[in-house]
Amino acid sequence: MASVVLILLTMLVYYGAIGMLSVLNRPMPAGLTDSHKVRWLDALGRGAKGGADEEEEENEEKDYCDDFDDNLVQDLMKNEEDYVDDNEEEEEQEVEDKDDNVVFVVGDDGDENVDDVSTYTPLALGQNLGCFPTIVYFHGGGWTWLSVGVYDGPLKHFANSTKFKIVGVEYRKAPQYPFPAAYDDCLAVTKYVIHNARDLHVCNDMVIVAGDGAGGNLAAAVANEMSSLIRMQILINPALQMMNFATPSYQDFGKDFLIPGITSADKEITNWIRYAGLPPELLPQLANGTHISLDHYNFLSNYVDSEKKMPADLNVTQKKTIHNSVHNKSLTNRLDELIFDSRFCPMFASDVRHLAQTYVITSQYDVLRDEGIMYAQRLKDSGVKVNLAHYWKGFHGFFLFAGGGWIQLEESRKAMDDLVKYLHTNILRTPTMLA
Repeated sequence: MASVVLILLTMLVYYGAIGMLSVLNRPMPAGLTDSHKVRWLDALGRGAKGGADEEEEENEEKDYCDDFDDNLVQDLMKNEEDYVDDNEEEEEQEVEDKDDNVVFVVGDDGDENVDDVSTYTPLALGQNLGCFPTIVYFHGGGWTWLSVGVYDGPLKHFANSTKFKIVGVEYRKAPQYPFPAAYDDCLAVTKYVIHNARDLHVCNDMVIVAGDGAGGNLAAAVANEMSSLIRMQILINPALQMMNFATPSYQDFGKDFLIPGITSADKEITNWIRYAGLPPELLPQLANGTHISLDHYNFLSNYVDSEKKMPADLNVTQKKTIHNSVHNKSLTNRLDELIFDSRFCPMFASDVRHLAQTYVITSQYDVLRDEGIMYAQRLKDSGVKVNLAHYWKGFHGFFLFAGGGWIQLEESRKAMDDLVKYLHTNILRTPTMLA
C-alpha cells in the first residue's frame, strides 16, 4: 500500500513539474513586457475556459460564473492589504472600506429588480468639492462570469488613482439571464445614480460610465441612451459588435495565437452567443460570417471596414477586414434584429453625433482591438470629442493589473497614469492633483 501511495505521489510531482515547465517555456508574443507574468495569466485563462466548457456540457442552464474559477481570479487581483495579518500594522487606506448596497429598480414591465452595487469612495476630493465625481463601472467577463467582488482590488486602486467615487455594478449574467438583462441593470443603476445625485453626494455634472470588455459594451450602450446626462464614457478593450469576426485583429490572433487563455476568436464568439441566448452550435456560422443577411451586412459594413475606419498612421496591422459574401437564411431572421439593436451592438447605433466625450483604450494583442479603434474613429468623424489610447504592449484585460493586486504590469500602470492625467486635465481641470 505504501508503495502505491509513493508511486502516486511521484507521478503527481512529476506531471506537476512538467506542467510548470510547459507554462514557463511557453512562447509569448514579441513585444510584450512582463511576459513571465502574462504566461501565468494565460495559463489561468486556459484553465478557466476548460472549467466553463465542462460545465456547459453538464448543465446548459447553469450560470457560468464558476465559484472555483471566480475565487482563483479574485485571489490574483485581490488587494495586497487584504492579506495582511491582523497583528501587523496596515498602511492607511485613502479609500474608505467599500460599501455594498442594493438599488431597487422597477423595470418597464413593472417588475421590481434588485441590483447589487459596491462603492469605493476617495475621501479627499469629495471633501474639497462637496460632492464626488463618480464613475459607474461595469465589469468584464464576457457577460457570463467574474463579478464586482473579483474587481475589488482594481476598483479600489482605480478610485485611489482617479480620485473619483467608483460605483461597481453587479449585473445579471448570461446564460441564465441573456440580453437585455445586463444592459437593463446597468442602465437602471446609472439612472439611479444620476437621479439621486444630491442624496448620494455625487457631482451631477461629473458622472462617467466605464467598463472593460463586455463591460465596455455595456458602458457604450448605456452612453448611447444617457448621453445628455453623463459627462463621459470610458471604453476599455470594448466588445462592440457581433456582425463580423474577420476584422484584422481577429485574423491576427487566430487559432495559432500564443495567448488563447487571455483572448481568442472562439472565446469572444462564445461570449456573444451566451449573451444573446443562442445555442452554442451556432459558433461556426458566426465565425464564418453567415449569420446576417447580405442586405443588412452591406448596410452596416462601413463601420467594420478597416480601410475606411482604421487610421493609417496608427499602423497596427497590414491585414484588411474580410467582408461577408454569403449568409444562412435560416439564421438571419433571428440575428439581424439583434445586430441592429444598439443596446446589443453599440457599434451600429444609427446616430452617434450626440454622444458625450469618449476615452477608448485598445490593446495591440486583442481580438477586439480593431472594433475599439474603428468605433473611436467613427465617433471622431461624427464630431464627438474622442481620445484613443492604444497600447502596443497591452493585451485583453491588461488594464486590471495597474495596481491593487498581486500581479502588476508596467503597461497597465502606464495606461492608468494616462487616464488619470486625462481625467484631471479634461474633467476635473486640476492637473496639479496628479502629484
